[in-house]
Amino acid sequence: MTASVIPVNLITGFLGVGKTTALMNLLAQKPADEYWAIVVNEFGEVGIDGATLSSVGDGLQVAEVPGGCICCTTSPMLRVTLGKLARGVRPDRLLIEPSGLGHPAGIIDLLRDPMLASAFEVRAVVSLLDPRQMEDSRYYSHETWRDQLQLADVLVINKCDVADEEQILRAEAMGAAFFPPKLAITRAINGQFALSLLDLELHPERWPALNHSANVQLGAYSPSRQVHSSLASKSSDVAAEVSSWPICKMQSSLGSHSCGWIFPPEVVFSSSQVADLLTALSQNSDLNLQGLTRAKGIFHTERDWYRFDWVDSMTSAAPAAYRRDSRFELIVQSDQAPDWQPLQQALLATLISSPSPL
Repeated sequence: MTASVIPVNLITGFLGVGKTTALMNLLAQKPADEYWAIVVNEFGEVGIDGATLSSVGDGLQVAEVPGGCICCTTSPMLRVTLGKLARGVRPDRLLIEPSGLGHPAGIIDLLRDPMLASAFEVRAVVSLLDPRQMEDSRYYSHETWRDQLQLADVLVINKCDVADEEQILRAEAMGAAFFPPKLAITRAINGQFALSLLDLELHPERWPALNHSANVQLGAYSPSRQVHSSLASKSSDVAAEVSSWPICKMQSSLGSHSCGWIFPPEVVFSSSQVADLLTALSQNSDLNLQGLTRAKGIFHTERDWYRFDWVDSMTSAAPAAYRRDSRFELIVQSDQAPDWQPLQQALLATLISSPSPL
């Protein structure tokens, strides 16, 4: 980490899952020569968690934002608190504990605001889960409960001392089924998990430094015709400009072929053009994807973050809490792997704007 950037981890989870206990255990692992800060948000007006954490000792600053959820409103008080941290004695790490009733995706969006992104770097988001909650509809049918799990990079299945093995295995299976996949799924008792999980690499390659003031304006992709040569040229220019992104991964096995692209979270896509692109997948003549069986993706769009799905020529879209990156993946069944280049060109053409490498 560089001295100019503060690494930030969110420690999330629904009410009663053990977030404050997990924070206490993380603080017990804090290197003695590091200075940490914690921002605690409690839904009530009386700060209990903050008082508990403040008792840990030296090398720690605790800031409370009580009385309401900092996630839902992207609270002005949170912005003020973060500004004070950035201007003061900068901590070596910042941990944020949102309210158990909060949608923490809003905090990620705030931290990536150009005014704050130069001071803070979002690291792995950790979500704690009590596996017994999966048997109670008050939890699994709650939108916030689901969003917290979807947002997580690291899923900590907590309270394994009071849950039975079947409940734990069910929670692990649910975690393994998420798209995009979690960086880690681990079991815990009393919220104890390895400090190293906070710094898991979000990508196999680090994104280059990004210039938030630079935008690349791209044209629209028309699904009713072949990819035009001028569009292909424009997409090639963009591919050269973005340098090390998108990350592209391909795999072939037993007559099935997959290709996926991963973009930095700052990249913004046109929601309507992404929808048009998924509709075009049913018209295989344009993109040469005969044998397409599945397509899915999560995109940061001008409206919000959305998950798009294509299956059996049917498309769907729904809001997504995931914030790590934008990504798109397809699976084709055929004797030979298709030429993915036309699709990549069409995908790049759905970009509205993108930060440029410095």
